[in-house]
Amino acid sequence: MNLWRVVTFVVVLIATTCGLAACSAAAPQLDTLTHAEPDGTRQRAMRRLSLASAYYEQNQNDVAQQEVRAALQIDPNYADAYSLLGLIHQRAKAPALAQQSFEQALQLASQPPVRSPQLAAIQHNYGWFLCEQNRFAEAQTQFDRALLQPGYASADKTNKAIEFCKTRAAQTDTRSRNN
Repeated sequence: MNLWRVVTFVVVLIATTCGLAACSAAAPQLDTLTHAEPDGTRQRAMRRLSLASAYYEQNQNDVAQQEVRAALQIDPNYADAYSLLGLIHQRAKAPALAQQSFEQALQLASQPPVRSPQLAAIQHNYGWFLCEQNRFAEAQTQFDRALLQPGYASADKTNKAIEFCKTRAAQTDTRSRNN
């Protein structure tokens, strides 16, 4: 069933992409200064990352990782791809690789021109990773940074993560004192 959903997603994505290409090819040119943008590197990498996200959502981490790596071969400076790679490594219980991926994502997303919503999403993901590693103060710092980014639309999700992390920290502290 999950494979069927992924296959359906890919077919719809391809059909949509082909349909949009046909529409833009048939559209008249507005003026001599307006040209259709060629299929850029980032757009190709985004398509691969969309596939990777779909596979990740279906818990197909190996295929998701292959698609992320394909996106990074196309565009090695794609911060969102490194962030998803961090989530994949996190799920695979590979904290050193997850840490490295998140740090690379943050470095790339922090370079001008900074897209604040993208940076905030990466900070949220990194904060979640740090919380799961029981690095609560560092997690809170990342969550706070995410919430400060202009245009960040997932503040509710981050606030819920903060509450979860605080509860986890309290439970960890209680267990430490009882041992």
